[in-house]
Amino acid sequence: MLLHTFQLIGGIGPARERELWDSGIETWRDFPVRLLRPRPAWLSAALEARICDALRAAQALLDRRALPELVRLFPKRECWRLYRDFQEQAVFFDIETDGSHAQNPTVVSLFHARGIEVFVAGRNLDELPTALSRWPLWVSFNGTLFDEPVLRQHLPSLARPALHLDLRFFARSLGLSGGLKKIETALGFGRPEHLHGVNGLDAIHLWERFQRCGDTRALKRLVEYNIYDSIQLKTLVETLYNRAIDASCAALSSASAKALSERIERFLVFARGDVLRDVSRLVDEVDEA
Repeated sequence: MLLHTFQLIGGIGPARERELWDSGIETWRDFPVRLLRPRPAWLSAALEARICDALRAAQALLDRRALPELVRLFPKRECWRLYRDFQEQAVFFDIETDGSHAQNPTVVSLFHARGIEVFVAGRNLDELPTALSRWPLWVSFNGTLFDEPVLRQHLPSLARPALHLDLRFFARSLGLSGGLKKIETALGFGRPEHLHGVNGLDAIHLWERFQRCGDTRALKRLVEYNIYDSIQLKTLVETLYNRAIDASCAALSSASAKALSERIERFLVFARGDVLRDVSRLVDEVDEA
């Protein structure tokens, strides 16, 4: 999708981008515009020259894998388009807290290209900033408003990502509202039966039981619940990415442009079955810490 994107150019929004696609101008490689193609009336020679310069600069950044610089070129609402090209640099994360006024973090899980990591207060939570700093693209659900600010309050050394893709707002832009579990269910990839109905309040109570009684069964359930909050984000972002492509192309009118929609590569959406053995292992290891 990234090479089909023109909204990184000042003055080109969704409508003009679709005009370019309808005119047969599909990718960065189509500039300078070929004379045989129908040319949008607003695309002056001067603007075309400016677009060419901007796209050359963007291609150089992409070749260098310069995510921070590319992020600065995009309107915030369109940064989802960067995900596919930088997915190997993504970390999916979620936190639980003790529910107090201070919102002390209790369990944090990370899911990324190297596997799953779990951090527990009183054990290894101080290692979290180093772990997160390895990943410049953060993916969360409501994490820009809750998870990241809470972590910064308690872990001041936390690095800042090049891009924090908050799926709560990505989903909302596609007409999906509510919490993570509601959206998962609506999209058809809910939790295993034994986790149905477990929510953030239950997470607080599980931590309280572990703290009060040393109940490792409660901690295991909390860790498992939290891990699912992280791994489900990969399925969600890939589902939303595919839907966003469909939404971007929905208003195209020309036959060639409609064919473009079919050529833009979608995700074969991640299925959590590939990592369930790792989830079971990490939950079992809670007793060993």
